[in-house]
Amino acid sequence: MKKTTAALLGAAGTAAAIASVPYLHQQSTELEASHYIFRSPKLSGPLEGFRITQISDLHNRSFGAGNFRLLALTEAQLPDLLVITGDLTDSYRPDLQQALDTAARLAKIAPCYYVTGNHELRMERNKLKDFLRALENVGVTPLRGEAVTLGLGMGFRLLGVDSNQANRELLQRLMENRPPEELNILLSHKPHYARFYEKAGVDLVLAGHAHGGQWRLPGLGGLYAPGQGPLPRYTAGMYRLGNTVMCVSRGLAGFPFLPRIENQPEIVTVILRGEKK
Repeated sequence: MKKTTAALLGAAGTAAAIASVPYLHQQSTELEASHYIFRSPKLSGPLEGFRITQISDLHNRSFGAGNFRLLALTEAQLPDLLVITGDLTDSYRPDLQQALDTAARLAKIAPCYYVTGNHELRMERNKLKDFLRALENVGVTPLRGEAVTLGLGMGFRLLGVDSNQANRELLQRLMENRPPEELNILLSHKPHYARFYEKAGVDLVLAGHAHGGQWRLPGLGGLYAPGQGPLPRYTAGMYRLGNTVMCVSRGLAGFPFLPRIENQPEIVTVILRGEKK
């Protein structure tokens, strides 16, 4: 009862706030930087404090000329690694050159890796191949069912799958014959495959797609997310599923013509920390 009452009061307060045009503008345009700590006994020495900054669901949106506000905030996170978890462009209003320009500027901040979102996968096959090749040419590395080893000294594996490839069989192939002490970090656009990630034995997943649930209400969280429907489970922040932790970015864009409420656009930085075994 208390939770329901709090939710209703929160909804009433939110309804009053949305009548304010400045509030709506601020909620949809003012960038936030969110920080999370990921702890694992597999982390030690050179990787202590390693910073991974995540960009998700930009959908060709601009935050200032040349996306300077987004780039400045990203650079201020002092990332050791940048990851783009899909929907850099938008299938309804595509501007591939703008997406490439932003990607090129991001790649100058830190080593940058990318996985497709559902919007990129709507491209015609050859057009997608050209786009991925262009990303490589500006310094961004696409991962499509691949794994690379990164880090200093005792490193970690970075894995990436297309948003329509997040299935148990693919992840199991990527995870075969891995050393049990090696940390595995997965980039995958869609958070609602969480149980597949857990069963595959991934340590940390970075995902987006849910747009934070679009409208967030106290006591309820996000109201709707693609692939999850009303009152979705995975919309923002850290989730633990057995030995797997999933971090979901609220992303940078929203649904067309629908403002974000209590859900400002964000970039996420995950800081790696060790813990005693």
